[in-house]
Amino acid sequence: MTSPGRLWWLLRRDLKRGWEAARHEYKILPRIANWSWPFWAETAQTVPVHVLTGEKDFWLAAWMLASWFHFSEHAWPVIIHDDGTLPEAGSQLFQKLFTNARIISRREADAAVEPLLRQYPFCSDYRKAHPLALKLFDIPYFTTGDRFFVFDSDLLFFNHPREILDWVARGADECWFNEDVKEGALITAAEARSELGIKIWSRVNSGLCLLVKAALDLDLCDRALAQTSILSGHVWRIEQTLLMLCAARHAKGGLLPRTYEVSLGRHAADGAVSRHYVGAVRDRFFGEGLKRLNGILFPMERPR
Repeated sequence: MTSPGRLWWLLRRDLKRGWEAARHEYKILPRIANWSWPFWAETAQTVPVHVLTGEKDFWLAAWMLASWFHFSEHAWPVIIHDDGTLPEAGSQLFQKLFTNARIISRREADAAVEPLLRQYPFCSDYRKAHPLALKLFDIPYFTTGDRFFVFDSDLLFFNHPREILDWVARGADECWFNEDVKEGALITAAEARSELGIKIWSRVNSGLCLLVKAALDLDLCDRALAQTSILSGHVWRIEQTLLMLCAARHAKGGLLPRTYEVSLGRHAADGAVSRHYVGAVRDRFFGEGLKRLNGILFPMERPR
């Protein structure tokens, strides 16, 4: 039963963010359980989509994946990584919506990845300290093939992702990311150059990643954690910084066009292919994102 304190907090939150966002979260968000993909008989693409999610955002992740399937016009292998909080209802939802989705529990992941990281003590400590580290260490371990996507739960697609599909079709040995609204790296260009011999990529946001397995180097990550000031920065940005360093040393790829949007405004640009609803605008996932997608993923029946 929800406590009076929790109810008061929810009321204050909903008053602050507005009726539209609240209505779409409470009424529209659960509708995704009724979504279906009619083309499972067609051959799926080979590049897998990895999502790290849990109790607070698995409904968001389901909308994200449905929007990706819809606008990419393909089926994809889906691998869900439990951050340690994913409830059984979340696992059941993914398995219902996405045929053959693989759910990797935190227990299974720990058993496989913790022994691998024993020779990388700084990586091991970081993984134990924060679930976002699973994006960096677990996803490459469990992926199939040489290339893969990493999509955050609070990402939505609104148009055909031509640049991503071109990357898939070309078999490109490149890494690509969202462009952030400002610099978020926990290492300066001078420190990266002097300590690691790397020229950094600026304004990398890891909410949407196209990655090649060969670029991700545990030895580099361990040295970066041990030798630089990364660990003194905000823990939420460590994984993003390490992914950037690996990709920058790989030196192939860069930032996707700004139509793959990360922004702090109330509305996405008219031509946005996707939008990553970072924390400061998370409520717009409901008030804008679900409002736009509801009629697309659940079109009204035409009268007979």
